[in-house]
Amino acid sequence: MKFKTSGGYLSAIVNKNGRREAQVLAHLQKNLLTNNGRDAFHQLCYTNTAAGTRGFGYIAVTTDTGNPAAGDTSLAQELAASGFTRADATTKTHSAGTNSSTIEHTFTASGTVNSIVKSGTFNNASGTVLAHEATFTSASLISGDTLKVTWTLNLG
Repeated sequence: MKFKTSGGYLSAIVNKNGRREAQVLAHLQKNLLTNNGRDAFHQLCYTNTAAGTRGFGYIAVTTDTGNPAAGDTSLAQELAASGFTRADATTKTHSAGTNSSTIEHTFTASGTVNSIVKSGTFNNASGTVLAHEATFTSASLISGDTLKVTWTLNLG
């Protein structure tokens, strides 16, 4: 059996404070389902009998320019300040009978952050398992700007 490496798509949009138009940084950018993420999904869906395990609804961003890799276990240089701390996504939806879920969060800059280029999904507010990661066009934001990150996830 061969596993699909694509776990869905990422979209990222930045809105500069006071401007009417938003800039699309990535739209339907394929992302990579990591080996650890795939294994964790199988455990969550099929073999985990422990209470308290949750889905991968936390979103983080980084300035790290390294390419996503199936062996990645963390998001290098993950941002943790200026409004870009890993967040429990405000939108998490799944329609029964489909192979697609949407996880979305809008970050609001509280300071200047340069060159945000990658996002990942996690199952906790810190540490834990990196399930998906993808890159997008670099964005630099100042206080009041927003970055909306939308993950559309399909299990292969």
